[in-house]
Amino acid sequence: MNLNLKAAALAIVLAVSPAAFAGSGGMHGMEGMPKGDITKAEFLKLAETHFNKMDTNNDGVVSLEERKAWHKQMRAKHAEMRANRASAPATK
Repeated sequence: MNLNLKAAALAIVLAVSPAAFAGSGGMHGMEGMPKGDITKAEFLKLAETHFNKMDTNNDGVVSLEERKAWHKQMRAKHAEMRANRASAPATK
């Protein structure tokens, strides 16, 4: 695995808090992360998937512009999720 992919995997881990992975129901949490234990191979596969989503021009490099666009997209998605939770009826 090349250094850029390892760096992207580390950035994903550091950028997303563990609480974000605690999805509601099902066997996967946010962004397809398993809610339970995960092997190194599974983690690296997920990291590569995220890298590929960020690398919008498919050149094997996530540029600063691509990272900024990805973060903007994720901030909007998370804001929408927070708004949906806030407007959802309270459960007992």
